[in-house]
Amino acid sequence: YGLVWRVSVVISLTQLFADINAAASRMLIYTAAAIAVLAITAGLLISYLVTAPLIRLSHQMEEVAEMNLDVVNQKPSRFEEIADIQAFFGTMVSKLTEFRAYLPEAVLGSADTTPSEAGADAE
Repeated sequence: YGLVWRVSVVISLTQLFADINAAASRMLIYTAAAIAVLAITAGLLISYLVTAPLIRLSHQMEEVAEMNLDVVNQKPSRFEEIADIQAFFGTMVSKLTEFRAYLPEAVLGSADTTPSEAGADAE
């Protein structure tokens, strides 16, 4: 017989790569979403690490304003600049504690009133 049979299949490139393109698109979307989640998480963590010591220091300053010097306790920050501010604040509190020993209670009592309260008392 001497016949040679050949079978050919014609597939367009669009059909051939359609699944690959779809998978690549999904992978790109998932990767972008994962990077966005990681970036947001890192941003929140860094903002917490920076703001937590400052918030703590702010609360301690409120206590010092009320002359509650015994309540102030130092927890050093990981950041050098904030740790420096905390160290200077701690030095100020210790000096105020020493200075407070020489002040009579009447003076300390008047230090607890704000200027607006003092003005209201004068009237």
